Amino acid sequence: MRRQLLRAVTVLIAVVMLAPVPAQPAAAESVTAWVETGSKTPGVGCAVDVSVEVRSGGGPLTNADVSVALVEDGTSNVISVDRSVTNGSGIAWLVMDTSGAWDGLKGWMEVSVNGSYIGGQTIRITDGACSGNGTLVEMNGTTTTTINGGSNSGSSSAASSDSSKVVIPNVVTYQQQRGLSCEYASLAIATGALGNWTSEYDFESVVPLNDNPHWGYRGNINGTWGNTDDYGVYAAPLVPALEHFGFTGTAFYGETGDLKAAIDRGEPTLVWLGMGGDITHNEYTADGTRYQLTQYMHVMVAYGYDDGGVYLSDPGTGKYKYYDWGTFNWMWGIMDGMALSVSR
Repeated sequence: MRRQLLRAVTVLIAVVMLAPVPAQPAAAESVTAWVETGSKTPGVGCAVDVSVEVRSGGGPLTNADVSVALVEDGTSNVISVDRSVTNGSGIAWLVMDTSGAWDGLKGWMEVSVNGSYIGGQTIRITDGACSGNGTLVEMNGTTTTTINGGSNSGSSSAASSDSSKVVIPNVVTYQQQRGLSCEYASLAIATGALGNWTSEYDFESVVPLNDNPHWGYRGNINGTWGNTDDYGVYAAPLVPALEHFGFTGTAFYGETGDLKAAIDRGEPTLVWLGMGGDITHNEYTADGTRYQLTQYMHVMVAYGYDDGGVYLSDPGTGKYKYYDWGTFNWMWGIMDGMALSVSR
């Protein structure tokens, strides 16, 4: 039975800035995917190879976002997620990590293309080997064309003639250069749109370290995305960092109207999202101050909106994204609507 438990993603690390592309509304298309898994009965602690070949309209679907998530069957407990982008042949290579699983777990591996769930299969964790007993499964579904349209050329669009659509110009795509530098990469995107690109390394140099992400950066910036030990930083510590480089940052916990108002003012706005669902817990500082940590927290730059949803620049993949309001508000709400608008 198909189970759409989440839309989870992981970060691809690269050192190249991708060129901007026109913002386009998402469009539906039918896809077929052939998913080959190294083992459907892997042991604990395995990195199981998964390849996904995606085709649409008789040809390969290139530059498509593909994510593979392993969850505990019947729950929202995320064991692992991985994300990649299809190459010129329409193939993406991913890994299913069973390090967080246990012998006897009945899991469900779900496959999403461009943020839309297209199918899955049962994975049983055993005391066996990491390879062998593999499978090849055909999955069919309807997905959306990402707003980059599979292209890497062009420029970010200004507000269209559609009176419901507002887009801040000059917001580029950029891919973060460390596994957990999405906050600093998002600041680079936002400051670049305002005419003075400031690198993620510059911002890192002026933000303190602290176990409480409301007070500073938590963990190792080169760590693995999805855990809460190596994690990131929240909005408040980024305000003085922006001021250091001549910008104004306004941290807020808002709703749709607040975000629209910031974009209406021409302020690119960082938004904190719970990409893996509501997988949160509280921790406390020595003085008893409580703070929330959320697995698979991620930060993007909101730069536009229309009646249907919100336009974002995602430093995790170096691509533009478009989420309908329902999906966006669900992920944003997990982080209590945390946001940081940037202005000069």
